[in-house]
Amino acid sequence: MPSKYHARIGELTGNLVHLYKTVTDDSDVSAGMPWYPRAHSIMRDWSDSYGVSIATAACVTAAISPQCDWNRNLIIADEVLAGAVVPSIGGALHANIAKARAIYRDKAGTTMGYFKSGPKVASFAANLAGDYSLVTVDTHAVQAALCDVEVTLCLKWNVYEAFASAYVNAAKRVKLEPAFFQAVIWHTWKRIYPPAKKRSVRTQWTGDLGEC
Repeated sequence: MPSKYHARIGELTGNLVHLYKTVTDDSDVSAGMPWYPRAHSIMRDWSDSYGVSIATAACVTAAISPQCDWNRNLIIADEVLAGAVVPSIGGALHANIAKARAIYRDKAGTTMGYFKSGPKVASFAANLAGDYSLVTVDTHAVQAALCDVEVTLCLKWNVYEAFASAYVNAAKRVKLEPAFFQAVIWHTWKRIYPPAKKRSVRTQWTGDLGEC
């Protein structure tokens, strides 16, 4: 069933294109464009080292990712794939580490059976495995699309699909792979609104950003 955001896909697409063309700078592009290829390279290395498929390595990594810093994410995923009996848990949710271990045990190539209502985890796993036609939508991605630094949404499948479609459409307009476009926008939004600034601003863009 379509969400209310499906009717706003055109608006969300326009906001993202505006952000990319008027606010994104070279540092965002240089950080965002190679992000997924570099992450995919790690998945390939782990596939060779641990004798699992690239998809399994990506699913294990994605399973740990919610509310986990990327560097910690990699450390814990590496330990799970190495078969550590008690992998590090600092910085990651215990339930997600358990799911990652189950994925590793089952040599699963999808997260769907482990995160049934987790579209972000499924998309992130696909991106890590080398599918750049999909986008990983998180809170920063939603805020950028809505031009709203304070919004938080429950990203169930129908809501997620609307925002993902907007990112894919915007990426096509600027001739980038969707995952690369999303990564660039993510770095742009994080640069403009670091945590301290997010705490101090209301639901509006500061004057130096222009209008969405």
